[in-house]
Amino acid sequence: MQERYRSDYDGEFVILRTYFKDGQKLQDKEWIPNPVENQYLSARAAVIGYGQSREKFQVKKLQDHRGGLLGSKRLQTYGAQGCWPELRFDFYVENDQDSLRKLIKHRYMETCTVYSNVKNCIKYPGQFYLTPYNVKLTNIATAIYIAAFDGHKEIFLLGVDGTLENGEFNIKEATSINNVIRTYSNTTFYFVTDWVGQTWYRNHTNVKTINYNEFVSYCDI
Repeated sequence: MQERYRSDYDGEFVILRTYFKDGQKLQDKEWIPNPVENQYLSARAAVIGYGQSREKFQVKKLQDHRGGLLGSKRLQTYGAQGCWPELRFDFYVENDQDSLRKLIKHRYMETCTVYSNVKNCIKYPGQFYLTPYNVKLTNIATAIYIAAFDGHKEIFLLGVDGTLENGEFNIKEATSINNVIRTYSNTTFYFVTDWVGQTWYRNHTNVKTINYNEFVSYCDI
């Protein structure tokens, strides 16, 4: 995984079809331009997952978050893991087929930029945005990656516990998240939690932990 940013991203070629002809491997490709121009003031983002550590925090508070004077602390919101009914996110990541159909049914994309992989963007033309560079990460790790890719320098992680939905530790999830944190070493990642004892992410010098009261105060929520 490479440290890349939207400011340097014009778009990319995607492979539509791979086939063999006369003993040669051929591919049909299409150039997909970057259609997203993300403008913000604070360079701060909140990434929200389903982890149990956020049970005491109402994410709806972020819906109309103004961020203090002139929006200097305003957070852009990124989500995954089925959290879309809870909040009108600025950006959302989904690759599951059933979940994508629900997003289409509820016309969620009219108010939110929804990212998905190449296969789904081809299957549902015009509905979803291509995940930059089609990174192979879990959905919540992809949401964190896109927040860093967008150039945010402080990223607050709520309900990002490295677990399955039942709360059981998920090594694949934790590995994906650690990969993003390691790659974007100049970005500070805050795990927002009132829990104690979590250690899987603490070996990074660019990781901090704060509780929810500190988060509310620091971001003027």
